[in-house]
Amino acid sequence: MNRGVKLALLGASLLALAACAVPDRQPDLDNIAANVEQTREGDFGEFLYNLNEAGDKAREAEEIHDELAEVPPYMNADRTLRERGVQLSEEAAEHRRRAEDALNRILDPLRARIAYLESLHVPQNVGAMTKSVYFDTGSAALGDDDQAALDEVSGFISQYPISTVIITGYADTQGSLEANRALAQRRAQAVAQALRGLGGPIAGSVSVLAVGEPDGAADSEGNQENRRVEILVAPHGTYNKGP
Repeated sequence: MNRGVKLALLGASLLALAACAVPDRQPDLDNIAANVEQTREGDFGEFLYNLNEAGDKAREAEEIHDELAEVPPYMNADRTLRERGVQLSEEAAEHRRRAEDALNRILDPLRARIAYLESLHVPQNVGAMTKSVYFDTGSAALGDDDQAALDEVSGFISQYPISTVIITGYADTQGSLEANRALAQRRAQAVAQALRGLGGPIAGSVSVLAVGEPDGAADSEGNQENRRVEILVAPHGTYNKGP
C-alpha cells in the first residue's frame, strides 16, 4: 500500500472518529414546533398571534397604498397590487377583530368580578338613570342645550363607575331605512364620545346601539322622541339583586 493511500485512509478514520466524538448540534425541530405551538395556546396566545398578524398585514397594506397613491391609476395598471393591498387590509381588520375577541375573553372574568364587588357597595335602592339627548332632523351634532344632561349622566357614572351603560340612537322617517340607521349610529357615537370627554364611561362597560326608525314611526318627522339618543346607566349592571 503506497503512502498516499495510507494517508487517505488515516484521514477518513480521523474524520469518522471526530464525527462520533462530537454530539449532534442540529436543531431539534420537534422542540421548535412545540415552543411555537405553546406561544399560540389559549386566549392569550390567540391574542398575541392575531395582534402581530394585524400589525404586519396593516403595515404591508399601508406600504402598498402609499406606493400606489404616488402613481395615477391608468386602466388596469397595478391592478394585482391593488387587489393585494385590499386583501391585506381586510385580513388585518379581521385579525384585529380576533385579537379583540381573545382579549375580551381574558378580561371578561375580571370585569365580572370587579362589577360584582362594586355592586356590593351600591345601595339596592339606587335605580337606573335614563336620560335623552335630542337632535335636529338629519343631524348628529350635539347642541349647547345637551350639556346639562350629559353632565348629569357623567356625574352619576363617576359616583357608580362600574355600571352598565347602554347608549341607543334613534332617527325619524326622513330618508331611507339604511340612512336613518347610519344616522342613529352617528348620534349614539357622538354622545358616547362626549361622555368619554367628560371622564364618563369606561370602554368595557358601554354598549352603543343604533335602532334607526323606531317601530311604528311612520311619518314621525315632527316627533323629537324619534330623533333622540337614550342613555341608560344601571349601577348594579347584571348583578342587581333587586330590593
